[in-house]
Amino acid sequence: MEETLLSLNSYLEKTVELLKREDIRQQLENSLHNHEPGVLPSANAAALANQSIDLLHQVEQLLEPGHLVLADHFFGYVHAKCLLGAVNLDIADKLEANGPMTIEDLAKVCGAHVDRLQQVLRVLCCNGIFYYQESTGCFSNNHTSTLLLSSHWTQWREWVILYGTQFYDMARGIPDSLMEGVARWPAQINFDTNDNMFTYFQNQGWLPQLHRTLGAGAAAQAPGILADYPWEEVANETVIDIGGGGGALVALLLREHKQMIGGVYDLPAVIDHINPDFHSREGRFADLGPRVPKENLIAGDFFSYIPPSKVYTLKWCLHDWKDEEAVKILRKIRDAIIMSPGSRLVVLESILDYTHSSRLSRYADMNMMITANGLERTMADWHRLAKQAGWEIFSVHHLRNSWPCAIDMRPLVGDDGSHTFLA
Repeated sequence: MEETLLSLNSYLEKTVELLKREDIRQQLENSLHNHEPGVLPSANAAALANQSIDLLHQVEQLLEPGHLVLADHFFGYVHAKCLLGAVNLDIADKLEANGPMTIEDLAKVCGAHVDRLQQVLRVLCCNGIFYYQESTGCFSNNHTSTLLLSSHWTQWREWVILYGTQFYDMARGIPDSLMEGVARWPAQINFDTNDNMFTYFQNQGWLPQLHRTLGAGAAAQAPGILADYPWEEVANETVIDIGGGGGALVALLLREHKQMIGGVYDLPAVIDHINPDFHSREGRFADLGPRVPKENLIAGDFFSYIPPSKVYTLKWCLHDWKDEEAVKILRKIRDAIIMSPGSRLVVLESILDYTHSSRLSRYADMNMMITANGLERTMADWHRLAKQAGWEIFSVHHLRNSWPCAIDMRPLVGDDGSHTFLA
């Protein structure tokens, strides 16, 4: 056993030394950690890095003492609240403005306790957030903490604030929600309400913060959504976004593909709200109004009716619903689709997996359970639901820097429903 570990350690030491070499570090920054607007990591490098991360995590799980694994969980609150504290103090902004700083100088400009701030930053630095140079005794930003800048285009700091406060509190309801016979989901248990979370957030005055956070996430994930699905195949079609909410996905696609026509199908109150966005002079999507005509902003309920189209998108809708309802929605779309060689439904949702690099899908799954009694699904789940509703999964596209995947569904045809209509 000792020889195996010695060999492993020797190899890892050489690997770490190589990765820290200046030329290799620069390559890592360029290919994996370039956070400039619209820049995506190299697809090949990202895939290989994920494979490395998953293999190293397996090594960690095989070697790490069990009590430390447990400690990471029951002390998990420390990580969330230390990160929130750093964001509240604008640590990343201070380091961006002043360069590397000692803890004394940093605490002074933040108005913080020196000793407590050092304790918090020690936790964060050891987790890869911020960088501490022992030889100078100075803290500085790294590629991760740069994402916390108030000026950063991704605005991930909004997620730190929302999930480190309201969502943190909601999680207290998880243990009680597991008991048989308990109908309320964790958020309802914690807040002692039967309201859904959008209603509760609205009553508490938190809805603008929620929309701000979700909007920031959508902006951060937009480059991968555009780049990693072949939207050019439907660039001359009308694309109807079912449950399209504020219209951001349609706007994203239409601004990239100048011949595409768009539409949004959602509840009447939603359509009333977004109509001015496309059809008023001050609307945020006013430039797209001619390609999203008023008749394409359609009000309705997707359980009872779907407007006909050759191409649909469905983003972050099905995870709100259990399987029975999800199949009904998919079947309604299948019945409404106009058949042609390019007909398709592009579902943008997470795909649950058990690897370390895919852990965001598990976090999303828990958040759906906590806030809406919903769930994310495995690849096997998606195949099963698609088949039950008259679809076949034609392809799956992993979207860089994005939480969802693009699941390309094509309608099954024929008496036995055994093949897709592709030609």
